Amino acid sequence: MGSFRMIMSYWLRSKKDFILQFTWMLISTIFYVITPIFIGRMVGSLLNSEGLLVTRVTEMIIYFVIILFFALLRYVLNRAARLRGAEVSSKAVYYLRSDISNAIYRQSFSYFDKTETGQLISRATSDIEETQMIFSMGLTLSLQSFLQIGGVIFGFYVFSPIITFILIIVIFSSLGFSFYIAKKLRPIFLETRESFGDLTNTIRENIIGAQVVRMFSTQKKEQQKFMVNNQRFYNASVKSVKYNSTFIPVIIIVTGFMSVITLFLGGLSVINGSMIGGINGLITLQSYVIAISFPLMMLGQIMLMYIQADAALIRVREVIDSTPDVQDLPDAIPGKLIMGDIEFENVSFGYTPDHRILKNVSFSVQAGKKLAILGTTGSGKSTIISLIPRFYDVNEGVIKIDKKEIQKYIIKDLRSNIGIVSQETFLFDKSIADNIAYGKESATEDEIIQAAKIANLHDFIISLPKGYKSLVGERGTRLSGGQKQRLTIARALIIKPKILIFDDSTSSVDVETEYKIQNALAEIMKDTTTIIITQRISTIRDADSILILDRGRVVGFGTHDELINHNVLYSQIYETLYQKQKLKVKIEDSSN
Repeated sequence: MGSFRMIMSYWLRSKKDFILQFTWMLISTIFYVITPIFIGRMVGSLLNSEGLLVTRVTEMIIYFVIILFFALLRYVLNRAARLRGAEVSSKAVYYLRSDISNAIYRQSFSYFDKTETGQLISRATSDIEETQMIFSMGLTLSLQSFLQIGGVIFGFYVFSPIITFILIIVIFSSLGFSFYIAKKLRPIFLETRESFGDLTNTIRENIIGAQVVRMFSTQKKEQQKFMVNNQRFYNASVKSVKYNSTFIPVIIIVTGFMSVITLFLGGLSVINGSMIGGINGLITLQSYVIAISFPLMMLGQIMLMYIQADAALIRVREVIDSTPDVQDLPDAIPGKLIMGDIEFENVSFGYTPDHRILKNVSFSVQAGKKLAILGTTGSGKSTIISLIPRFYDVNEGVIKIDKKEIQKYIIKDLRSNIGIVSQETFLFDKSIADNIAYGKESATEDEIIQAAKIANLHDFIISLPKGYKSLVGERGTRLSGGQKQRLTIARALIIKPKILIFDDSTSSVDVETEYKIQNALAEIMKDTTTIIITQRISTIRDADSILILDRGRVVGFGTHDELINHNVLYSQIYETLYQKQKLKVKIEDSSN
């Protein structure tokens, strides 16, 4: 869908207001076209040598009153049209914001892997702002301009077909020039939007990574990066002004040229008697020339507005038209009663087509059992837990839950049964209670407290002045690493999932706290399938089964006792972790 069709589709979402605006504008245009006729008669009455002076003055006053009355009617009608237009344009931008927001929410994880966050923010904010002019002024002025130009051409034709032909040539020449300028501006406006998106992304990175920037004292380097993007945006903006500034002077020249032609040819017509209305007709035509200058100027500006909006809408449309990689199948079934059996059958997967992270992975976990996943760095541990809730779809093989392929479940139902606690915590700038209850809006206060107790966070929360109403700060900056991880554990627990996944999520928690959390979990999650990526040997030993990965392949699967005696890689990993934790305990004991 092109930008013009897109703009029209959003306007027509308020069809009733759109029709009313067009109606008021059409009636206003009729008075706009008739007014110059009375101007011609009013001025002509002064030049009329016949009749008494009193009669001529009276006639002029009557025409003057009629012109004022028409102006008043046009004001009322234009105001009514603009009010309807404001409704249409405001709703159009409202729907556009909603559509891009919904489009971002429905995207799969793969979309965010390849799209910069700063560019998305720019498209959802600045690019939408760039469309405001075309959606608001564009609707009113385009309707007004087309109707007025059409009316003036008709009026010209009534008085002088020959001059009308010249007028049409001038109008199309003017529009042709506008199109030429717009064509030159199109890539410049696109460059402006892209450079602004890069500028936004640079600012975002410097804000989020402020600690890293200062840690390595790279402020000058980041400032230089910002200046490069800022200069790029500045250059594109200056180019757009350079072309844009040539348009209005040309319209003034065109209007002046048309005035001269009208006076010259119209004057000849008056002399030879072929002008309808004589001198009155000439004055009317001259009034039409003045009247057409505004819609011509506005039409050119609208074309430039459109090109500017088109550059933004192309970027917005890329988001709205993006199809998620992971979608519900037409025959997807509800997954409200999932038990938690998990089975991987020859699963292969890669984030890019030419690089497989997992290769022919097969294993199974019975409902209510605990699986620990170990492996070398980059072996695919986190990838496995991303595939279970269908954050990504496998390239080959099958993943089943309760003997059904996960693609057969409605995605929302599938994920509502899976609680994930990742190593990288993300908290919203809300209260502690709101963050815990984020996945369950209907959560009661008792449920929130119970989840916090299991995560061994309750005592800390009640020690705060505002307790559970305390704000965590942006990205949880008012909490320590361990407190944030425990809060995310509580957030995962409150939905009472049938499958609970821990992605090395207790790495910031001390051994004693983890022991308390594990005991609390063991008591209430007896019927929950638990998958843990961890480096804590106590957690590994307690698992019902252990999966060993190396370079995306399964190189071991079994219990701790089975693997410690028969799997070399597991023995090496286990011994390394054991020595690390033994040393850590010594350091902690000596510091105490």
